[in-house]
Amino acid sequence: MLINERPLEAEPTFDFNRLAPKERIIFFDIETTGLSAAHSNIYLIGVVIYEEGRWLLRQFFSEGLYDEVKLLTGFFELLNERRKSGRIFLISFNGDGFDIPFIQRCLTQYGLGYDFRGTFSIDLFKHIKRYKKFAGLENCKLKTVERLCGICREDKFNGGELIYVYEEYLRLSQLDEQSCEYNDNNLNLRDALLKSLLLHNAEDILDMPLIVDILGYDSLFDGGFEITESRTENGVWNISAVLDMPLPKGVYYEDEYRTVSISEEERLSLNIAVNIYSGELKNFYKDYKEYYYLPEEDMAIHKSLGEFVDKKARKQATAKTCYQRVSGEFVPCTEEIFTDSFYREYKQKPIYGSLNAYRIGNYEASEKVFDIDREMTKKYIMAVLNSLL
Repeated sequence: MLINERPLEAEPTFDFNRLAPKERIIFFDIETTGLSAAHSNIYLIGVVIYEEGRWLLRQFFSEGLYDEVKLLTGFFELLNERRKSGRIFLISFNGDGFDIPFIQRCLTQYGLGYDFRGTFSIDLFKHIKRYKKFAGLENCKLKTVERLCGICREDKFNGGELIYVYEEYLRLSQLDEQSCEYNDNNLNLRDALLKSLLLHNAEDILDMPLIVDILGYDSLFDGGFEITESRTENGVWNISAVLDMPLPKGVYYEDEYRTVSISEEERLSLNIAVNIYSGELKNFYKDYKEYYYLPEEDMAIHKSLGEFVDKKARKQATAKTCYQRVSGEFVPCTEEIFTDSFYREYKQKPIYGSLNAYRIGNYEASEKVFDIDREMTKKYIMAVLNSLL
């Protein structure tokens, strides 16, 4: 077994104390000769650990298929040593779906008594998958997520291609010195293949600490922000907030109703501008069977009052005619977060909510930062964000 080790060149900017002490965080990735642990082998396990004040890459490489047990032993000896200080946080990309089940199957096959108890898995693939549309990703492959975070690779291979690279490396490594193929060209090729195998895994694992910023999406959509402004002026509801965690890149979305932006330069600042609709909308009642519709007044009234109206001037309300017309200032929304919901016509999107019930004070909006109360503003921000998923 070959052990390759070197420090990280780029220091991650993520605040790992949000997760755990750095010494209890392990990034890991495996390389295999196939997708099934029953018919394939692990030939490389790479980890990034924090040791003596720096992040360090360590790779356990199998110089022959007989080394697989040594790889597993080296990996779990590292885990066991780190687990002495407390729970370990294993960070991977699709580790829950592939790496961990593959390793567990190998442990069973070899009858090894190691396990993942005392560890907590953070699968970055699971964390980014929900935000694919919001982040503007074409897919959720690791290389695509790396580009989102501004990372460009030197390695050009994918995992499937490297299976054949490893097979050729094994063949060249096992050449007898008396063989006609045992020459400088093939020895140099063997070394180049080894470099490619280590490089691919190294970039997979070294880039992982640099893409942990994607956890900022979780923070944002869990309400991790502080509202600094909620003010209506000149027909626009302006909302600003400071995020608890930065996002990997800026965000910009615009339609006829609102603009949502997180600037590329300041990825902690969220701004939403909502166009206010001033005029008349309809508030539909759900229990329309209990209402009459008055065509001349273009409104519905409850039957307890409608009994006093001339029968010729009333008719049984339907779902589409059971409404009251209301004038005021309204904002569009994709969810029913307001006390009452208003529509231009029956079930016609968007839903509107009235701002009148949530205004603060009686003075001019331009004189204060908060014109609409914080609780409703936060509900509205969450509804806007969820609509962009």
